[in-house]
Amino acid sequence: MIRFRLLSLVICLLTVTVTWGQGGIVQVLDDYDDQDYFTNLSGAWNKWEHVPDTFTLAFDHAHARGCAGACLQVDYAVPTGNYGGIWISLLGRDDFPNYTLNFTDLYGPLKNSTGHPCAVENVHVLAVRFWARGADLGTYNHVVRVEVKDVTDALVSTTFTIPDGSDWTEYEFSLSGLSGIDWTQVKQVVFVLSDTDNAGRTGRFFLDDLTLATDEPLYDPAVWNDDAFLDLVAHRAFGYFLRFTDDSSLALDRAAFSDLVSIGAVGYQLAAFCIGHRRGWADGMETRVQGVLSRLAALPMGPEPDLTRAGYKGFFYHFLEAGTDLRKNSQVELSLYDTALLMYGVLAAKECFPDNPVIQANANALYSAVEWDWMRSAPGGPFHLAWTPEGGFLGLADGYTDEALLADVLALSSPTHPVTMETYLARSRERGAYPEDHPETLVPSWTGSLFTYTFAAGWLYLQNRGFDRHPADPLWVWDNNRRAVAAHRRFSADHADDISADGDDCYTTYGPDAWGLTACDNPVPPDSGRLSQYSAFGALPTAQRLLDPDAQAPHLGTLAVYGAGSSLPLAPTAAVSVLRHAWEVPGLWSPLFGFGDAWSADPHWFEMNLDGSPALDPDGNLVVHPADWLAAPWVGHGVLGVDEGPLLLGIENFRAGTLWALTRPSTPLTTGLDAIFGPVGDLDRDGIAGAADALLLAHYLIGNSPADLTDDPSKGDLDADGQLTASDLVRLLRLAGE
Repeated sequence: MIRFRLLSLVICLLTVTVTWGQGGIVQVLDDYDDQDYFTNLSGAWNKWEHVPDTFTLAFDHAHARGCAGACLQVDYAVPTGNYGGIWISLLGRDDFPNYTLNFTDLYGPLKNSTGHPCAVENVHVLAVRFWARGADLGTYNHVVRVEVKDVTDALVSTTFTIPDGSDWTEYEFSLSGLSGIDWTQVKQVVFVLSDTDNAGRTGRFFLDDLTLATDEPLYDPAVWNDDAFLDLVAHRAFGYFLRFTDDSSLALDRAAFSDLVSIGAVGYQLAAFCIGHRRGWADGMETRVQGVLSRLAALPMGPEPDLTRAGYKGFFYHFLEAGTDLRKNSQVELSLYDTALLMYGVLAAKECFPDNPVIQANANALYSAVEWDWMRSAPGGPFHLAWTPEGGFLGLADGYTDEALLADVLALSSPTHPVTMETYLARSRERGAYPEDHPETLVPSWTGSLFTYTFAAGWLYLQNRGFDRHPADPLWVWDNNRRAVAAHRRFSADHADDISADGDDCYTTYGPDAWGLTACDNPVPPDSGRLSQYSAFGALPTAQRLLDPDAQAPHLGTLAVYGAGSSLPLAPTAAVSVLRHAWEVPGLWSPLFGFGDAWSADPHWFEMNLDGSPALDPDGNLVVHPADWLAAPWVGHGVLGVDEGPLLLGIENFRAGTLWALTRPSTPLTTGLDAIFGPVGDLDRDGIAGAADALLLAHYLIGNSPADLTDDPSKGDLDADGQLTASDLVRLLRLAGE
């Protein structure tokens, strides 16, 4: 805990009711509506007290400002000679001094996006604002000192008197015009109640809607064109990877957990730095990439069952301890899929900086070190999902998922430890549809989560790859994933509801412009001891339901922003509409960090087992309950690296093919894709990239079904000459234009 000392500078003693004139963007610090102990900027907060039980904090619905959501109820009884109050870390945990805000340059190294109307350079925090009211108990007023602190001490303070009356009042602590203060590493805002100001008093008051007022110019993306709007969203997603890195420059798993590196997020971090380099969103990206790769290449590897290693046989542990970058704890596994995500970032960086010998050497060493053949269940068998020194291999990469495809591409092209196509073909493949009688079938993943259909499109340009070389059931992966997104949208529309919490498996969150069922956070009861629940939500069809007709889709009304964002290459118009809708969700957008992770207009939660896994009924369905402690829609303000990354890649590939331009020329990736799909452009797998393939692609682009065309080629013979030629393509394109 940071030391709480008496103030170095007392500015004024006042009670203020403020009427604001023209101002800039306001960053919401906390509105308490989510009822957890992290702010809207992922900073931790709580009470502190010198004498136990002298302060009590509780979330209150009855007095919430605006009669919705919640506010914070503060009860205090300060003994003589003591003080206490509420501390609020502006960024991350309070005991991690590396995560602070610069009040003179709020966005830090993030630069303006050229050609678009949003400006972030040299933005200042001008004031701390909050709303407060007394409990109207007929007692006395409440004297509260507000401190703004750096990592060691109070910088400035002022004192407010909150009347015991019942009216909400907005208070402002202006920071403008103060000299001799270093505003570059601001860590906390603290509310102090002392016996000096409240001698012998026992009192109650309420707080709500804490904000940071800035001089950032106001903007309204709702009136911008799609490119400008998507630029803003991608720009802020990129900003996550600038800010949330540890001392070793490896990306944190999430903003709120300042001690936890996610190796999958590091893969997206490398990709983000490449995008930022090409977009001009920050300086020094090559230096950062070189630092990340050098750090990864230097980490100790080995089979030891302790916390002294970062990985083994080229695979990395899923989670690392920030700072040391070694295995977080004995429950953390070597991860097949997360190592694959890391390697895609490594290979993208290799292509982005071809003239940097350090980057080239470390990228080659990291990729070559992965012993893909070791992670197989048997020669020619599927991959294991994970390994631990304590328990050996865990799980199998069976069934359909984009993550398995990503691993297959890397493993097939390994220069040192390759696998054969038998490993790719070993995964099971079943077809389903939603609704079950829909003519468009697809090969579904186990849970139907969107990320299982969109992750590959973030890294690989698959539009020019046709049916795979599966001997029994050839699959056009790109079209399969397009169909999965379309089925997902149908499912969300069919499960939209006007009534909350009526137990009918339908939710008011869903709608034509509200879909995105994928892995994300979910609210939890305040007394659970957890920040949130993280689960892979999904839509029908699912592979689980193909095995058990009673199995339902794992969903409960929570949508993730990146679900639609990562779908942009597959369903551009529909995905943009979802992101536009998300912009209108109150509290979901933060000017500083962009979109929060998830939201629900009809919040529910699911039971957990003692080991942290979801509780399931006999048919494998989530045991779901309404989140009746919430009096308003829920917003998950936390941001995660493995969510921000797919959002960024989806947008930038849709806008300009930015990541695809780096991965398409990559020899390892091309080799792996050729092994699975055959030559580029041969969509129908007849050994020739010709007019028939172009016709297939054209049919896809105008919304027809390429699979249907392949089943019955006569559908494409528009000039009735008995063959598919360029003449048919010309006719098709002409029809599309009409």
